[in-house]
Amino acid sequence: MEIIKNSGLKSIKTRLKNNHIGLNELIGKLTDLKKVIVICGPTCTGKSKVGIIMAKLLGTDIISVDSMQVYKGMDIGTDKYNTENHGIKQFMTDIFEPDHNLSVIEFREICNDIIDKNFFKKGKIPLLVGGSGLYIKGVINGMDMVPGENNEVRKRLEEEIKSNDIKKYYLKLKKIDPEYAKKISENDRRRIIRALEVHEISGLPFSSLQNTWKNKKSAYDAIFIGLKMERERLYKNIEKRVEAMFEKGLVSEVKRLVEKGYENCNSILQAVGYKEVLKYLKGEITLDSCTTEVKKNTRRLAKKQMTWFNSEPKINWIRVDNYDNIFNLTGDIFKIIQTSIKSGKN
Repeated sequence: MEIIKNSGLKSIKTRLKNNHIGLNELIGKLTDLKKVIVICGPTCTGKSKVGIIMAKLLGTDIISVDSMQVYKGMDIGTDKYNTENHGIKQFMTDIFEPDHNLSVIEFREICNDIIDKNFFKKGKIPLLVGGSGLYIKGVINGMDMVPGENNEVRKRLEEEIKSNDIKKYYLKLKKIDPEYAKKISENDRRRIIRALEVHEISGLPFSSLQNTWKNKKSAYDAIFIGLKMERERLYKNIEKRVEAMFEKGLVSEVKRLVEKGYENCNSILQAVGYKEVLKYLKGEITLDSCTTEVKKNTRRLAKKQMTWFNSEPKINWIRVDNYDNIFNLTGDIFKIIQTSIKSGKN
């Protein structure tokens, strides 16, 4: 699918020039200052499309900041773009099998290495695109030290959860640490176990041991661009995307993952789109009910994402539904970037 034609890119460059934004000069400043640009926001707001256009204009590549796009074979349900069709390399996609339990710390370490070797050392601007707030925070800010894994405590929690309903332990976490519970799925077994483990070891809520975006100096000098839209419009976008995913073969994709033995992996059990289709394949719900559940849970995901991002005052928000074309939208994003550089603020 063509995102934008070369004539469209030329049109944007002309508009930038008319608004006294010299693209080459701006790229030079961003590179010299080692700025990182982050395109974030809830699902279905057009982050991938904007990211590709920005990458083309800035002559750079993209780092996906999505907790599920890192997994191979999870393509349709994560709305994974093949950016190479647009001449852009995308990092942090298809790097692990679905049974790999990826932590924020591991994600951060890999990203740090990519930013250094594939961007800064090559004179390119790191462009991070995604909706996983925890992973964005991990990369840009890092994470405060928290207790290491305690095998005895972890093993006991895992055994208990296997014998009981995971939701029982999510409710327990909500009482202990409501702030962290809001940020994760009630089916996110790995993170529920980790938060309960940390609380049992330290006596403190997991959220209190994580640094906040407000109070710690960032590891990178980042400019945050947040994309959002009116709720009704967002929900319509979600409806369309979910229906398109089923038409593209989401059920077949989940079947292939099950056939490969990934049925009980955390990634499949917690990812919206996959956990619902899994229920359908087991005969627990009809296909219509499955589709309805995916839509409902995607709306919930978008709400969680907005709750997370709304706590970050550094984000420069843009209402994408206020624009009738990508040219003006992109132009305003560049205005924000130029203003951020001139003011010395993120």
